[in-house]
Parts: sequence; structure tokens; C-alpha cells
Amino acid sequence: MRWLALLSICLFFSACSFFEKSDDTAIVEGLPTFKYLSDSLNAAGVKSVKWAVDGGEIVYSQPSSINWTLELEPIRKNNVNHLRYRANYKVLDTIVGSERRISFKAKSLDQEVQNMEVRTINGRLVYYLIEKVRTNVFSNALMRFEFTPTHYSLELNQSIEWIFESQQFVYGTILPQGELWRGEFSMSDQKTPIQFMLNLEGEKTLFVKNSNELIGFNRTSTSGDTLFFGSDYFNSSFQLVLTSDSTIDGRWLNEKSDISRSLSFQARKSIPYRFKTNSVPDYNLSGSHQAVFFDDEGKVEDTTILSLNQCKHLVTGTFLTETGDYRHLEGVIRNDSLLLSTMDGTHVYLFKAKIIGDKLDGVFYAGPTFHQRWAANLSTNHELSDPLSITTASDSIPFTFSFPNSLGDTVSLSDEAFKDKAVIISIMGTWCSNCMDEALFLKEVYDSYESRGLAIVALDFELISDSGRAFENISRHKTSLGIEYPILLASLKSTKQKASELMPALSGISSYPTMVFLDRNHQIARIHTGFSGPGTGRKNYDAFREECLSFIGTLID
Repeated sequence: MRWLALLSICLFFSACSFFEKSDDTAIVEGLPTFKYLSDSLNAAGVKSVKWAVDGGEIVYSQPSSINWTLELEPIRKNNVNHLRYRANYKVLDTIVGSERRISFKAKSLDQEVQNMEVRTINGRLVYYLIEKVRTNVFSNALMRFEFTPTHYSLELNQSIEWIFESQQFVYGTILPQGELWRGEFSMSDQKTPIQFMLNLEGEKTLFVKNSNELIGFNRTSTSGDTLFFGSDYFNSSFQLVLTSDSTIDGRWLNEKSDISRSLSFQARKSIPYRFKTNSVPDYNLSGSHQAVFFDDEGKVEDTTILSLNQCKHLVTGTFLTETGDYRHLEGVIRNDSLLLSTMDGTHVYLFKAKIIGDKLDGVFYAGPTFHQRWAANLSTNHELSDPLSITTASDSIPFTFSFPNSLGDTVSLSDEAFKDKAVIISIMGTWCSNCMDEALFLKEVYDSYESRGLAIVALDFELISDSGRAFENISRHKTSLGIEYPILLASLKSTKQKASELMPALSGISSYPTMVFLDRNHQIARIHTGFSGPGTGRKNYDAFREECLSFIGTLID
């Protein structure tokens, strides 16, 4: 463990020699300084947990406090955003919605820093990448450093021909305040692992970590020795009892419908992995693969895309379906097996599969008893239906809505608030995790376009039968996500058939969520079925955002 901590420091220092500190004026104004970033992390007392590769073996460290000024030194030392480098780089500065993307591409192979990319959202750094090459007659050195608010990695390959070769890799997970725990849900005969941060000092907090996501359970209360942590977004909660300083026993309760469901849950503190594996596998499953799910008779029930990104043994990704995605899955390749799990506040999923040649043969587990066989053909392409073609508009029935808000007032499309405005209607549920991803996208849309003549309204189809609880769910949904557009209660004890009956202008409701885009004359301009969010990967989600935001621009112009 001590070796891993020292390796991290040595790698960072070895990468610092390429550029010295420079206070030159920036090529691109408005980028956040990395000093501000490290100062903020230091002030918040943010910790890190790391793993490294040593000769093909995976070495884990315990969570520890970090001097972020030292840890992020390569970012500052290797920053090429200075006027003295202007002639050496092609700079591209673009804005997509609330996100700004700046890339620095070297014009010559002689430049050590070949590529630097920075992304910000409302001025906040959300991504940084630097790739460096140093080559001469005697030696070669390659370095790749990547940083996000949830993780960072440093890869360094150095060689002197016939004499020396070194390949080193360190991966760090950035942890919010609290202690790192590894929990397990009991499902069928399986244990489904997750990682979470628990802070019991002062204001109690609990965050479940899935890949690049932190899901909060911060509505807290106590009863005797039981601690309750309610989801920030959904009608679910953990009920936990500390059986010792390092062990927890409890349950997770899901109350999204009138029938409550629960899973037994146990956890141990300071376990630095979700699934443990000891070595870098021979397999690399990065890419998009055709995946199928089978019914009880062995017939194909659903064909999907399994999208994976692998870093050494670590695997992240999701399943993309016709109507959405399985959100952020995280796991490993262990020997000849793929293991993935997630807990997003309303679902707990476990995927296990054997790697057999160019195929995966697995079982999917969800909830207390459900399991289903699935398989994948590696690197086999599959095209899903266009989400714009699944739901169609009626030629004879105009689209409209009329439902109550939390004050008891009926809100209709014919109201003055929507007159001469383009309108996006989200058909959703507060219990739906894909709907949460869509709501975050619509928040970005609302912030960017509301002043230019766009209105957004969400129609909530609840699974419960109590209207009082339903409006509480709506209030929590709006508050936790920072939503300013109205959310109306469309139905209780909802089904897709019931939703379809209430939306006769559409061919049917096959997915929550579904977005309906109306032009300024309130004619249907587009219907987008389902929602595939950030869990599908930057490339997929970026392509959707760019196209959709461009289309919205045409609606309001």
C-alpha cells in the first residue's frame, strides 16, 4: 500500500519536468485556474482511494487524505493555455448548451503536449485531458493524464532502447466527505455490491457511487439505533444499524408503488473496491456489442446494445434499449468473467457473464428474486430503432393537456403562459431514473432557452394511489434537481395503457419518459421516445445533446 502512494507521487513529479510554471496571459480567457480547483478540494477535505498496476497485478490502497496541490501538479505544470504557445496549437472553443469545450491540438509532432482538452459547465471544470509525447534518438516517453470531478488517472510509459522500459498506471477515485464503505444487497442467491460514502459527523450524508455518478440519500432521521437515509430523488431509503465501528446491518426500502419492496443490506468500512480482482485481464471488452435478453422459454425477448469502456480491469458502461438505458454500471473483468452492478436510488442491478470466445453468456439479477438470462456477441453491430420514429402523432386529434399543479390549479396548454411559445412536454414519473436524467437535460434547456420563447412542462404519471404523497414526490423531484418549470400530476396508479388513453393525440406511450416538442403554433414537431443519458458515454450523449439543442433552436427562431 505504501508503494502505491509513493508511486503516485513519483509519477506526478516525473511528469512535471516538461514545462515550468508560467504566468503568461491565457490563449483562451475564462477557463478556471487549477490552483482554484486544488484549493477547493483541499478546503473541502476531499479524500482519494487509488489502485495501481504493478507488473500486471492490481494493487489497492486505503482511502486517504490528499494534498491536492501536489496531486494535481501535472495539470498546472503542463497547461499550454498561454500566449507563448499560441503558434504551436490549433485551438477550438465551442459552447454546447451550458457546456464549454476547449481543445488544443499540436500543429507539429515536435510538440511534447500533443493534445489538451478542457470542459466546463457554467465555469466549473468537469473534464481535463492531457496527452504528451517526448521522443529522441535514445528514449521515448508517453504520458496521459485525465481528470473529472469523480476520478483521475495517470499513465506513463518510458523506454530507453535495449536498456530500460517502464509502464506505470495509477487510478484515483475522488471521494466526497465521509468514509468509504462497501455494501452488499441480498438478491436471490447473489450478493450485489456497491460503494458508498457515509458521513456521520455533523450533518449526516450518504452518497452511492456508480462510475461517474454520486446518488444522494440525504433526507435523514433516526429512531433508536436505526439511521434512516432517504433518497434525494426517489421514494426509497436505507435503514441502517451500525453493529460496530466498521460494520453495518440494515435494509433498503423502495416505496415507488403502493406495494413496498425491500432488500437486506450489509456493509463494511474502508473496502477500496466494488468487485475485487488481482490482475489485469487478457480481455478488453471496450466497444458496442449486440446483447439479447431471453424469456423463460429461451426465446429472445429484447435486443439491446451493451456499451462498455474498459480501463485495465475496471469496466463501466450500460445497456442501451429502444426506450432508454440501464444508467451507470460499474464493475470488473475477473479471470474469464464480467461483473457489473449499480444502485441508482430506484433500482439495484447485477450482471454476471462468462466470456466465451467472442460471446458473453450471463444472468441479470434485479430485486429480491428476479433473474433473467442474457448474452452478447462481442463487436457485433446492432441498430436500435430511431427514438423519433417509435411514437407518432395523430392526424386528427390535436395535442393538448389539462392537469392540476400542487396548488390545485388546473394548467392547460391553452393558458396564456404558453401562448405563442414553443413547448416541450415531458411525459414522466418521479420514480423513473431515466426521467431524472431527462429532467437534468431539460433543466439545461430551460436555463438556456426560456428567455427566448420556450416553455417546458412535465406531466407526472405516478405509480402510487395517494395524491398527497404524489405531490410530495413532485416537490422533492423539483427541489432536488433544481427544476423551475411546472410539473403537473397527470395520473395516479399509472400504467402505460392509462397514459396512452390520457394522451390520445399520440399513437401510444411505450416509455417513460417521452418528450413531445410543439412549435409556436402548438403543432407537434417531434416526439422523442425514451431517454438515453450520460450513462451511455460521452460520445453517445454528446451527439444527442448537440442535435437536440440545435433542433430546439430551430423551434424558437
